[in-house]
Amino acid sequence: MNKTYFIAPLIALIVFTGFYSVHRGGLKEREAAKAAQVEAALKAKNDADLAARKVAMADAIAAAELRKKEKDAKAAKEAADKEARQVAVDARDKASRDQDKTAKQIERIQKEIDAEQAVLAKFAAARKEAEAEKAFLLDFVTKSQANVQVLQTLLTKLNTPAPAPAAVTK
Repeated sequence: MNKTYFIAPLIALIVFTGFYSVHRGGLKEREAAKAAQVEAALKAKNDADLAARKVAMADAIAAAELRKKEKDAKAAKEAADKEARQVAVDARDKASRDQDKTAKQIERIQKEIDAEQAVLAKFAAARKEAEAEKAFLLDFVTKSQANVQVLQTLLTKLNTPAPAPAAVTK
């Protein structure tokens, strides 16, 4: 019985060694093939990841450039809008100043017109008065000349000797 316990494991060991040596040669090749396959898969994955990263980086760079262009365009548009607003505000302020200036000029000119009209009214009154005085003086002169003639005739009558009385005949 002792031999049975000893022989069965020995036979099993020999069978195992046979299987092991057969599989051992193929195992190294299989493990090498499996390792090569894993390495190839890992390399393919790394290459795919690298390509994906390159594509992602290119996309990110393109997106960054696009954002930069959009930002520049937006900044340029905002600057143009700001400049247009400033031009409009300046134009509005200038129009307001011009309107105020014109209103002040109109008011000043209206005052000058009123003053000149008052002066013209004074001149018109003075002219009427002068014309009335002229008419009075012309009338007075004609009356004075007529009066002078009357007085001269009277003076001539007074200075001429009276005709001698004619002799009275009886």
